[in-house]
Order: sequence, then structure tokens, then C-alpha cells
Amino acid sequence: MNKKLFIPVFILAAFAFVWLVLRFSPYPQLKQFLQRPYSVRYYDRYGMLLQITPLAEGLRREKPQEIPEALKDVFVFSEDRRFYRHPGVDGLAIMRALFQNVSKGRRVSGASTITMQLSRIISGSTGTGWSRKIAEMINALRLETRLSKKEIIELYINSLPFGFSTEGVTSAARTFFANEISMLSPSEIFCLAVIPRRPSLYNPLENPDICLSAASELQARFADNKRLARKWPLLAQIEALDFEYTISSARRFRYPFEVPHLIRYINSKDSQVYLSVDLALQHYLEDKIAGNVTMYYSSRLTNGSAVVIDNETAEILAWAGSADFFNNEAAGQIDGVLALNQPGSSMKPFLYAMALEAGFNPSDVIADIPMTFGESEIYIPQNFNNRFNGPMLLRSSLASSLNIPAVYLLYRLGVKNYTNKLLELGFDSIINSAQVAGLGLALGNAPVSLLELTRAFSVFPRDGILLPVTWEKNGQKGSGQRVFSADTARLICSFLSDSSARVLAFGAGRSFRTSFPAIFKTGTANQYQSIVALGATMKYTAGVWMGNFTGETVLDKTGSSVPAAIVRDTLNALHGTGSNIIHNFSVPDDLQLKRICSVSGMQPSPGCLSVINEYIHNDEERKTCTWHMIINGRSETVYPAEYQSWFAFSFRQGSLDYGSRSLEIINPRDGFVYISNAGMYDIPVEVIGGNDDVLHVTHNGETFITGRPFVFFLSRKTGLNTLNVRNGDEEEAVTFTVER
Repeated sequence: MNKKLFIPVFILAAFAFVWLVLRFSPYPQLKQFLQRPYSVRYYDRYGMLLQITPLAEGLRREKPQEIPEALKDVFVFSEDRRFYRHPGVDGLAIMRALFQNVSKGRRVSGASTITMQLSRIISGSTGTGWSRKIAEMINALRLETRLSKKEIIELYINSLPFGFSTEGVTSAARTFFANEISMLSPSEIFCLAVIPRRPSLYNPLENPDICLSAASELQARFADNKRLARKWPLLAQIEALDFEYTISSARRFRYPFEVPHLIRYINSKDSQVYLSVDLALQHYLEDKIAGNVTMYYSSRLTNGSAVVIDNETAEILAWAGSADFFNNEAAGQIDGVLALNQPGSSMKPFLYAMALEAGFNPSDVIADIPMTFGESEIYIPQNFNNRFNGPMLLRSSLASSLNIPAVYLLYRLGVKNYTNKLLELGFDSIINSAQVAGLGLALGNAPVSLLELTRAFSVFPRDGILLPVTWEKNGQKGSGQRVFSADTARLICSFLSDSSARVLAFGAGRSFRTSFPAIFKTGTANQYQSIVALGATMKYTAGVWMGNFTGETVLDKTGSSVPAAIVRDTLNALHGTGSNIIHNFSVPDDLQLKRICSVSGMQPSPGCLSVINEYIHNDEERKTCTWHMIINGRSETVYPAEYQSWFAFSFRQGSLDYGSRSLEIINPRDGFVYISNAGMYDIPVEVIGGNDDVLHVTHNGETFITGRPFVFFLSRKTGLNTLNVRNGDEEEAVTFTVER
């Protein structure tokens, strides 16, 4: 090789080698630093700041969307004027500092570049001496080979410690001046530029005069720089009054802490998130829950939660997890929207919807009479008021929340089938509890979350379509899933919006009274430890839970009216502005309103005295009522045989057609198991049907006869028991066990 070329080639090769080493040698600290978490800015749907999430030990470090060029130039001028002209280490600055320090006999200036300062921040080094400086220089050179100047200055500016648990200029602008970085005034920029020099000394909150002096001095030098003065005339022409006003107006920003349960649940990694939440509605709900908790504190009601969904988009408009997030005594940090609680009767609409899908008709009558279900484990449901109401239409059974008809429907539909339908509705929480709950699933004995419950309830005003809920404003949502037909959903809306149908259970109370069409359903469970109310219009669905996270029983005088009133008031607030068009619930397409007997559900006969309108399928066969007939010029009701015990329980008008069905042992069922209690005649027996008025009974070989109604008791005899009954030519038998 030509000797003249050897030296430059060697130098280039050496530079290339050094550059490659600096560029590709392991630098795990940088990788870790670039992956460090940032505080997340959460906004409501209208841009109101909800939270800037703190990091470890309350530190807030926000990632800026874009750092203004003027701010970059001020920081570069303040810390490293040759930043854009050196490779990370400024040789001229080192020589100048060395000369000044030696000539003065003490340290009067430093030579740390912005890149060197950033390398120190990355490594977390706090040591002193030449070894630290050399390490900073090497790492600064490594940074320059891996990052652009733009990336370095932005990373540096947004990594500087400003004190007050604040890191980076984005958070500092908010902490000291309650301002977004893009909205900083010229004087605020210079104030922020001097704080990192020594945060405890130069911050405007504790030492305003020192901060004012340093910022003014920096600005004066900046203005003397002709290039920068021409580029940023506003920064070069700041008057003293501007600085004085800026310093005097500095106040430590109070970071908001809104929607804490939802934000903790989301736990986003993005720098900023726009939620679908409406902060005004959120505050309204929080105040309602806290106010009612205070009002009913003597009833041992200590907590509540609520969630509101926009039916059209499935966006979450409000999410109140507890009455007070900071109330540790009441376990306020538990999220009641996600916590699993027994929902009680609020689950019944899904059961009735499934029954309608399975072939039950709105005109069908269910017997609200004493019933016993089960095999080895006996289940005897009771209504909330310990009364039996006889024949009940589906509409009134659901609207008045009767328990026995609900259990009967589940018995007919099957626990497994209903469980699958609930899973289809999004009740993932019941996977392990549904089978244990058994027929109690009809009464909401399996714990679910308020979010699951409210989301599922929204399928009814949405014509049977289930949407995935979202907390993002205009977020990407998946397509809806049909879980009920449109007509089924519309029938449930008709049932639950019918104030006359709920009178039996709730009277004419105000808890469900609105000036617009709305559906409501409530539920209580765990001896009033869990009280739930759901409500919906065509536009919104709201759910409220109240009770105790700590297990105490709420005194029952509060009832479900408390959360129901909150749901009602919330819907009133949402629709009360006049800006929302309030739509009526849709009517079924394949059904028509026709007159039916309110007792039998059949087509009215001349003897029917109470006739109502109900939806009838267009192809539904309609029989003329056989329960009412004209006898001696008067209408008389003749009830079928299955109403025997109900009819005999109290004085009833009318009569009973005992022979309207075949002989059947209603209780005990075959395979029942009882616990021994010798000497007490307490095994109830009920037999219905048959044409004769005398029943021949054989129990374990002992025979006796009884007359109508065929209701009597047997003594408990340990072991296997056989019961045989005969009425005319009909005979039935069951076996049951009495265990010790």
C-alpha cells in the first residue's frame, strides 16, 4: 500500500473500529432505561384530566407528545451550547474547564455535556472523581452512536429530576405551573431550565427570589445571543414583570385522583388514554352512593358501587368502585364493580328470557304455590313475603320478582342449560359456582360481578345483542353477539317496564317512577348483605350495588329501594338535559296485543271478569277460558287440581276441580331424603288429581284412608320408606329415605 495512504486509512480504520465498539458493545443500562415506565395521563370523554398515575414512591414522569423547539434551545443554551457540534464529549470545554480550575486553584466550572449528564442519569451514578467522569465520557460516546441528537436532548429534558417527586420537564410544567408543556409561557420556560441545577434551591415554590434571579440571568444571556434572539424573539423580549408574575403564581399542582378503581383495572402502558367516562356523571354517582351510605350508616350499610353503560356503543360512562376509595375500615379499595356478590332476583330476567326462547308464552300461567324440588337434597323455595299467590302470568311473575315461579322455570329448563346461557351472556364468574347453586341459581345464589350483571342487562334494550364493554372513547369494539331474539328482548322490556305488573311486590312506590320508558330489576341476597338494582332505557343501562365488603348484614329496612332510587335518579340525570331523544321500547314483530283472561291466560269467556292485554304469537293456538263459567247467573272460578294446597290455605272464592288431572304424588318425590326426628309427624304429603274423593294410603305396610284435600303428614321412620296411594283405578307409589 502507498505509504501516503497508510496513515489516513489506519486512522479511518481505527475510528471505524472504535465507533463499532461504541455502537455495538453491550449497554444493558440504556436498554433498561429506555424501557422504564412512565406515568399515564387519563382523560375523560371530554378531555378532563382524571389522573396522572404515580410511579414508585409517588414519582410522576410523563412522556411528552412533543417537546417545543424553543424549550429545547433554552435547555441547550443553559447546559451545553456546543451540544449539536460535539460527539458527546466536548474537548474544548474540557480544556477550558481544566485551565480555569488550575488557574484558580479550585473547581470553578465543569465540562459535562448534556450527553454526559444523560449517561450519568442512565447509570444512576452518584460517585465523584476521575473514574466516574471517564465512565460518563465513554457512555456519552456510546449514546451518540446509538441515538440521534434529537433523541438525546428529548430523553435528557424528560429525565431531569426537578424535586417534588417530579421527573422530566413535562411533569415539571404541571407540578410548578399547572400547565401542559406546549402551553408554557416564555418566563416559565426559563424558570424550569434553572430548577434542575439544584431543585431544592432553585424551585419557585420554596425559594421564589432565587429562582427569579437565576431565571432572569439566564434569559438575559439568551437574549444577548443574536442567533437565538432572532430565532425566538418572544424569549428574548421578556420583561421583569413577566418573571415576577410567573414566580408569584407558581403553586404546587394538585394531581387529580378520579375514577381510581377503573384506572387501576385498566393499568394502561400508553402515555395517555382517553376514557369513555363522563366525569360529571362519575361525580354524580359517587355523591349519590356516598350520600346514601351516610344516610343509612345506622343500618350497617357501609359501601356501594355503580356502573353506567351507553347501550349503543357499550362504552362505560361511569365506574364507581366504592363509596370512598380511602376508607380502609370499609375496605374502600375493593372494587365493587368487579367484586363477586350474590345478585339475588336481579338475575331473573335472563331466566325468563330463556323460558320465552324455549317455548313459554307471555300468556302462560305459572302456579305460585308450595312446591318441593330436588331428589336427595330437597329444595323448598319461598317468596320474599312468605306468601303464595296462586296462578300468575309470566309478566307479573317476573315484574313482581316471585321466587317459586322462577325456580319452577329453572326446573323445567335445566340448570346446565341455564348455566350455558349465562356463560353466553358473559357471566364467566359462575363457571365453578353454578352447579353448587343448583336450582338456587334461579334466585341469584351464584356470585357474579356488577359489571357482568349490568352488561348482560343491556341486551334487552339492545334487542338481544350482547356487546363487549369498552372504556375507551370511540374505542375499537368487536361485533355484537346475539343471545336472545329481538322479540324475546322486547317482551322482557315490556314486562319490566310495566308498573302495574310489579304492584304485587313493590306497590306504587316511587323507586321505579320515571317520566320516560325504563325497565328496572332489583335483587337482594345474603340477608341484605348484597342489594342490587338495574335500570335501563333504550340509550343507557345502569347498575348499582350496595352492601358491605366486610361481611356485616345490612338491616333489611333499607331494602332494594336504596340502590333502585340511585338507578332511577341516574337515568333521570342522563335524560334530563333535553338533549337526548327518549325512545320507547320497541314492540315485538311476531306478536300482537290481544285480550286474555288475567287469571287463566286463555281467551276470555263470558265468565271472565278480569281481562287484560297481552302479547300473543300470531300462530299461537288460543283456547277459551275453562276456569270461569256462569253458574246461576254468576261468574264462578274453578281452579285446576294443582292449586289444591293454595286453595285450601286460605279462604278463596270459587271452587277446585280436583279431578282435572290424573293422580299424582306432589310431595314427597321419589328419592327424597329426610333427617330423622323420631316422634314427630312432620313429613308433609300432598296428592292431587283422581276422580274419587277418598284416597287409600299405605305407608310401610300400614294403611289408612283420607278425604279431600289429600294433604296429610307421615311419621319419620328411619330407613327406606315406601308410600303407596290409590284413588279409584289410579295408583301411584314413591320411596324416600329418613336418615339418622
